[in-house]
Amino acid sequence: MAYMRGNYYLWSDGDNLHIWVADGYDGWDEAGWAVDDDGERSADHVNASGVSIPEKVMDAFVMMRLAQMIDESLVGKAIDRAIGEYGGNFGSTMLAKNAQKLKAALTQIKLDKDDGTTA
Repeated sequence: MAYMRGNYYLWSDGDNLHIWVADGYDGWDEAGWAVDDDGERSADHVNASGVSIPEKVMDAFVMMRLAQMIDESLVGKAIDRAIGEYGGNFGSTMLAKNAQKLKAALTQIKLDKDDGTTA
């Protein structure tokens, strides 16, 4: 499932989240995202790059980032940006359909402040 497309292409194969970025290069010359119909690298993707991260690792990051975003009152703006700039794929349509519910729920949460210690 694709979450974002364009210069930042994020998609899941069910086990891993793949992150491809148009302004980096890591040797994955065969990727259909970066080549033209003739199999040659697209002129606008000469420096393309990507990485694969296990979804459970990315899920942990998402939860850590969400806690930080709630604490910094950034949830509403992030939802609007995700829909406005990266809309059109399954993840964004699900977000768009439930944006107001998510904003309402997440802005009600008041987190304890981080005291700087680790567990």
